[in-house]
Amino acid sequence: PVQDGHGKVRGCIVTFDNVTELDRINTQLVAVVADLKKSQAQIERQNDRLQELATLDPLTGCLNRRAFFEKTDALFVAVRKDDRSLCCVMSDIDHFKLFNDRHGHAIGDQVLKVVSKQLVSGLRDDDLLCRYGGEEFCIILPDVNLEQACSIVERMCNTIETRAGLGVRSTQGLKVTSSFGVAALGPDTKDLEDLIG
Repeated sequence: PVQDGHGKVRGCIVTFDNVTELDRINTQLVAVVADLKKSQAQIERQNDRLQELATLDPLTGCLNRRAFFEKTDALFVAVRKDDRSLCCVMSDIDHFKLFNDRHGHAIGDQVLKVVSKQLVSGLRDDDLLCRYGGEEFCIILPDVNLEQACSIVERMCNTIETRAGLGVRSTQGLKVTSSFGVAALGPDTKDLEDLIG
């Protein structure tokens, strides 16, 4: 306020600052930060996808061999250290070549997908499933003894026999079965490859 000699207000002084440029820069900065967040989210999604591609079999969604051995190596050490049980299951789709030869590779791919889905449905979160080879799968069952593993395998075998053929909807009457082998970790087992062997 502007006052006279007696303290009475006679007027006021007002100053203005032109903040148009500052406001424009702040608006641009907000837009850049939003773009960066959007780019960061996209990069994270792409990194997740790359991780998925690097660890999962693209057809079945099971672990690929590299990722499987990375996970099982650490698990093997922990199981050995804590003197826990562990079983390994190998599964092979019976007469798989005939599906490809008689019905084509697209049907063979569908058989692989439905069998892997049936295998996954019989596993716990801590169990590991890998597409080990063409039509071979390897399963690691931590904290499971041989008797328990055989019971799990029996259920899987029955599930595949009763459901897998029905899962290939484009071809009626397919009979899909799998053979299984089970091994338990023993005191002489050197490593996971030895157990698989």
